[in-house]
Amino acid sequence: MSSGVEPELAEARQHHLAKVNDVLRRPGMYGSRESAELLLLEAMAAVDGRLARWQTECDGLRDRGAVAPTGVAGAYSNILPAAAVRDATASVYAEIAHRFGWLELDRRLSEEELRHMSADIGDWVVQDRSLSAVIAAFGPPSLWIGGTNPNYPKTLVYGTACPDHGLLCFHLWNAFAEGAPETTLRGVHPEPVVLAVRHRPGAFAGSFSFTPEGLDRRPTND
Repeated sequence: MSSGVEPELAEARQHHLAKVNDVLRRPGMYGSRESAELLLLEAMAAVDGRLARWQTECDGLRDRGAVAPTGVAGAYSNILPAAAVRDATASVYAEIAHRFGWLELDRRLSEEELRHMSADIGDWVVQDRSLSAVIAAFGPPSLWIGGTNPNYPKTLVYGTACPDHGLLCFHLWNAFAEGAPETTLRGVHPEPVVLAVRHRPGAFAGSFSFTPEGLDRRPTND
């Protein structure tokens, strides 16, 4: 006779999975320790009991240099302008969720598609690229992090259904142009532009390829 525990666990798991996927897609909520990181911890502790594996994942991030004394956002602060850090940080938590099989992808690439994308990115970003150019070249993303307002940064994530495959992340930036009248707010660019793409395994700082604008806007070139 069933005790009813398994259905309750399944229901709880679905509840937490929905919260994780929602928080990674909701502008303004996913970039802080109080949101994505603690939400993932809560889900693992309550449903899967995988706190030890979570700690292993975090240790791995630190070993790769993805966690500075000020967290993942601190590691990104040497790579992207401050306005783009929040969405970029969310992509790291998304990758952890993907490794646990929690992340619901809107589009699943084949392993071959992802491998070709990763291999071609270095040449593709030798010139500046826009949001529409990314979608024209690679199709809709697996996960869109950030809002749809073209005057704000966002991150587009591509991945396969396999948790063992890493995610390929396009970090895009835009901002309101200075000096424009309030009634005619416009962006620095007509649409967000790619600054960097995280697509290589290994050390965090070496996992990126930059566009020319990304190099110009990078806080440090160390």
